[in-house]
Amino acid sequence: MELSYYISEIRQSLPEDWPDLDDRIIIRLINEFRTIYIKQLYNKNEVIDRGLTQTIVLQVKPEDQSTVNYIKTNFRILKSLTTVPKLINLTHRDVTTAVRNAKILSENYNYITKDEAIYAGSGKFNNKDVFVFIDHDNFDYLYIKLNKDNPKLALLTHVSLQGIFENPLDCIPLQYGNEYVEPREYEYPMVDTIWGFIKANILRDGLRVIQSEQGDDKKKEV
Repeated sequence: MELSYYISEIRQSLPEDWPDLDDRIIIRLINEFRTIYIKQLYNKNEVIDRGLTQTIVLQVKPEDQSTVNYIKTNFRILKSLTTVPKLINLTHRDVTTAVRNAKILSENYNYITKDEAIYAGSGKFNNKDVFVFIDHDNFDYLYIKLNKDNPKLALLTHVSLQGIFENPLDCIPLQYGNEYVEPREYEYPMVDTIWGFIKANILRDGLRVIQSEQGDDKKKEV
Protein backbone atom coordinates (compact mmCIF):
# COMPACT_ATOMS: atom_id res chain seq x y z
CA MET A 1 0.00 0.00 0.00
CA GLU A 2 1.09 3.56 -0.65
CA LEU A 3 1.87 5.71 2.37
CA SER A 4 -1.15 7.89 1.56
CA TYR A 5 -3.43 4.97 2.44
CA TYR A 6 -2.09 4.75 5.98
CA ILE A 7 -2.17 8.53 6.44
CA SER A 8 -5.81 8.60 5.38
CA GLU A 9 -6.65 5.68 7.68
CA ILE A 10 -5.35 7.64 10.64
CA ARG A 11 -6.84 10.97 9.61
CA GLN A 12 -10.31 9.48 9.11
CA SER A 13 -10.20 7.80 12.52
CA LEU A 14 -9.01 10.76 14.60
CA PRO A 15 -11.31 11.85 17.44
CA GLU A 16 -13.02 15.20 16.94
CA ASP A 17 -11.20 16.79 19.87
CA TRP A 18 -7.79 16.18 18.31
CA PRO A 19 -5.99 19.07 16.57
CA ASP A 20 -5.59 18.93 12.80
CA LEU A 21 -2.35 17.00 12.31
CA ASP A 22 0.17 17.70 9.58
CA ASP A 23 0.99 14.70 7.38
CA ARG A 24 4.58 14.84 8.64
CA ILE A 25 3.42 14.29 12.22
CA ILE A 26 1.26 11.32 11.21
CA ILE A 27 4.16 9.80 9.25
CA ARG A 28 6.47 10.21 12.23
CA LEU A 29 3.97 8.51 14.53
CA ILE A 30 3.57 5.63 12.06
CA ASN A 31 7.34 5.21 11.91
CA GLU A 32 7.76 5.36 15.70
CA PHE A 33 5.06 2.82 16.55
CA ARG A 34 6.20 0.57 13.69
CA THR A 35 9.69 0.53 15.21
CA ILE A 36 8.29 -0.28 18.67
CA TYR A 37 6.29 -3.24 17.36
CA ILE A 38 9.16 -4.67 15.29
CA LYS A 39 11.47 -4.54 18.31
CA GLN A 40 8.83 -6.41 20.31
CA LEU A 41 8.72 -9.11 17.62
CA TYR A 42 12.49 -9.54 17.75
CA ASN A 43 12.47 -9.71 21.55
CA LYS A 44 9.95 -12.55 21.30
CA ASN A 45 12.09 -14.29 18.61
CA GLU A 46 9.15 -14.20 16.21
CA VAL A 47 9.58 -14.45 12.44
CA ILE A 48 9.71 -11.04 10.76
CA ASP A 49 7.60 -10.65 7.63
CA ARG A 50 9.65 -9.76 4.54
CA GLY A 51 7.03 -7.13 3.74
CA LEU A 52 8.66 -4.94 6.38
CA THR A 53 12.09 -4.96 4.73
CA GLN A 54 13.58 -2.65 2.13
CA THR A 55 16.58 -3.08 -0.14
CA ILE A 56 19.04 -0.31 -0.95
CA VAL A 57 22.11 -0.32 -3.19
CA LEU A 58 25.31 1.46 -2.20
CA GLN A 59 28.31 2.15 -4.37
CA VAL A 60 31.62 1.40 -2.65
CA LYS A 61 35.23 2.34 -3.32
CA PRO A 62 38.65 1.48 -1.79
CA GLU A 63 39.31 3.37 1.41
CA ASP A 64 42.62 4.72 2.69
CA GLN A 65 43.80 2.25 5.32
CA SER A 66 44.88 5.06 7.64
CA THR A 67 41.25 6.04 8.22
CA VAL A 68 40.47 2.55 9.57
CA ASN A 69 43.65 1.90 11.53
CA TYR A 70 41.86 -0.57 13.81
CA ILE A 71 41.90 -3.01 10.87
CA LYS A 72 45.13 -4.89 10.09
CA THR A 73 46.89 -3.79 6.90
CA ASN A 74 46.68 -7.23 5.24
CA PHE A 75 42.99 -6.53 4.61
CA ARG A 76 41.41 -4.35 1.95
CA ILE A 77 38.75 -1.89 3.09
CA LEU A 78 35.98 -0.49 0.89
CA LYS A 79 33.67 2.33 1.94
CA SER A 80 30.26 3.42 0.69
CA LEU A 81 30.02 6.75 -1.09
CA THR A 82 26.86 7.62 0.82
CA THR A 83 25.71 7.00 4.38
CA VAL A 84 23.22 4.29 5.29
CA PRO A 85 19.73 5.34 6.46
CA LYS A 86 19.20 4.50 10.13
CA LEU A 87 18.32 0.85 10.59
CA ILE A 88 16.16 -0.29 13.48
CA ASN A 89 18.65 -1.10 16.20
CA LEU A 90 18.31 -3.85 18.76
CA THR A 91 20.49 -4.08 21.85
CA HIS A 92 23.71 -4.90 20.03
CA ARG A 93 22.82 -5.22 16.36
CA ASP A 94 21.01 -3.55 13.49
CA VAL A 95 18.07 -5.30 11.84
CA THR A 96 19.60 -6.46 8.55
CA THR A 97 18.33 -9.52 6.70
CA ALA A 98 20.76 -9.80 3.77
CA VAL A 99 23.93 -8.18 2.42
CA ARG A 100 25.29 -9.18 -0.98
CA ASN A 101 27.05 -8.04 -4.11
CA ALA A 102 24.44 -5.97 -5.96
CA LYS A 103 25.69 -7.28 -9.33
CA ILE A 104 26.13 -10.92 -8.26
CA LEU A 105 23.14 -11.67 -6.03
CA SER A 106 24.34 -15.19 -5.22
CA GLU A 107 27.37 -13.67 -3.49
CA ASN A 108 26.31 -13.16 0.13
CA TYR A 109 28.38 -11.34 2.75
CA ASN A 110 28.57 -11.48 6.53
CA TYR A 111 27.04 -8.51 8.32
CA ILE A 112 28.88 -7.80 11.59
CA THR A 113 29.38 -5.01 14.10
CA LYS A 114 32.30 -2.59 14.05
CA ASP A 115 33.78 -4.27 17.12
CA GLU A 116 33.57 -7.68 15.44
CA ALA A 117 35.24 -6.24 12.34
CA ILE A 118 38.55 -5.84 14.19
CA TYR A 119 39.19 -9.59 14.19
CA ALA A 120 36.81 -10.88 11.48
CA GLY A 121 38.54 -12.82 8.72
CA SER A 122 41.60 -13.68 10.77
CA GLY A 123 40.61 -17.31 11.38
CA LYS A 124 41.57 -20.41 9.46
CA PHE A 125 38.06 -21.03 8.17
CA ASN A 126 36.83 -17.50 7.47
CA ASN A 127 39.80 -15.77 5.87
CA LYS A 128 38.15 -15.91 2.46
CA ASP A 129 34.86 -14.42 3.64
CA VAL A 130 33.65 -10.88 3.00
CA PHE A 131 32.52 -8.86 6.01
CA VAL A 132 30.27 -5.79 6.05
CA PHE A 133 29.70 -3.36 8.90
CA ILE A 134 28.32 0.12 9.49
CA ASP A 135 30.44 2.57 11.45
CA HIS A 136 27.92 4.35 13.67
CA ASP A 137 30.76 6.49 15.00
CA ASN A 138 31.44 7.84 11.52
CA PHE A 139 28.10 9.11 10.15
CA ASP A 140 26.81 5.58 9.40
CA TYR A 141 29.00 4.82 6.41
CA LEU A 142 29.13 1.20 5.30
CA TYR A 143 32.48 -0.60 5.19
CA ILE A 144 33.59 -3.87 3.62
CA LYS A 145 36.51 -5.90 4.90
CA LEU A 146 38.20 -8.69 2.94
CA ASN A 147 41.68 -10.06 2.37
CA LYS A 148 43.71 -8.23 -0.26
CA ASP A 149 44.12 -11.41 -2.35
CA ASN A 150 40.39 -12.22 -2.31
CA PRO A 151 39.30 -12.64 -5.97
CA LYS A 152 35.88 -11.16 -5.15
CA LEU A 153 37.53 -7.76 -4.72
CA ALA A 154 37.74 -7.05 -8.47
CA LEU A 155 33.96 -7.33 -8.96
CA LEU A 156 32.92 -5.52 -5.79
CA THR A 157 31.62 -2.07 -6.71
CA HIS A 158 28.05 -2.05 -5.40
CA VAL A 159 26.50 -3.63 -2.32
CA SER A 160 22.86 -4.55 -1.83
CA LEU A 161 21.66 -4.23 1.76
CA GLN A 162 18.27 -5.50 2.89
CA GLY A 163 16.99 -4.50 6.29
CA ILE A 164 14.31 -2.73 8.29
CA PHE A 165 14.76 1.04 8.53
CA GLU A 166 13.39 3.42 11.15
CA ASN A 167 12.14 5.85 8.51
CA PRO A 168 11.41 3.98 5.28
CA LEU A 169 11.24 7.27 3.35
CA ASP A 170 14.98 7.76 3.91
CA CYS A 171 15.58 4.91 1.47
CA ILE A 172 13.94 6.65 -1.49
CA PRO A 173 17.12 8.39 -2.81
CA LEU A 174 19.05 5.10 -2.71
CA GLN A 175 16.28 3.27 -4.54
CA TYR A 176 15.30 5.85 -7.16
CA GLY A 177 18.40 8.04 -7.53
CA ASN A 178 17.62 11.45 -8.99
CA GLU A 179 14.06 10.45 -9.91
CA TYR A 180 11.58 12.34 -7.73
CA VAL A 181 9.16 10.19 -5.79
CA GLU A 182 6.25 11.77 -3.95
CA PRO A 183 6.51 10.39 -0.38
CA ARG A 184 2.75 9.87 -0.10
CA GLU A 185 2.86 7.65 -3.20
CA TYR A 186 5.74 5.52 -1.92
CA GLU A 187 5.03 1.83 -1.31
CA TYR A 188 5.38 1.82 2.45
CA PRO A 189 6.80 -1.43 3.96
CA MET A 190 3.91 -2.59 6.13
CA VAL A 191 1.90 -5.74 6.86
CA ASP A 192 -1.70 -5.92 8.04
CA THR A 193 -0.96 -7.52 11.42
CA ILE A 194 1.37 -4.71 12.39
CA TRP A 195 -0.83 -1.96 10.97
CA GLY A 196 -3.60 -2.85 13.40
CA PHE A 197 -1.21 -2.32 16.32
CA ILE A 198 0.17 0.94 14.91
CA LYS A 199 -3.23 2.45 14.20
CA ALA A 200 -4.61 1.52 17.61
CA ASN A 201 -1.60 2.94 19.44
CA ILE A 202 -1.58 6.19 17.48
CA LEU A 203 -5.24 6.74 18.28
CA ARG A 204 -4.65 5.83 21.94
CA ASP A 205 -1.27 7.45 22.66
CA GLY A 206 -0.42 9.64 19.69
CA LEU A 207 -1.85 12.88 21.07
CA ARG A 208 -0.07 12.36 24.39
CA VAL A 209 3.22 11.81 22.56
CA ILE A 210 2.74 14.98 20.50
CA GLN A 211 1.77 17.10 23.50
CA SER A 212 4.72 15.77 25.49
CA GLU A 213 7.15 16.68 22.71
CA GLN A 214 5.59 20.11 22.33
CA GLY A 215 6.03 20.64 26.06
CA ASP A 216 9.70 19.68 25.80
CA ASP A 217 10.18 22.14 22.93
CA LYS A 218 8.67 24.97 25.00
CA LYS A 219 11.01 24.19 27.88
CA LYS A 220 13.99 24.47 25.51
CA GLU A 221 12.79 27.90 24.38
CA VAL A 222 12.71 29.26 27.94
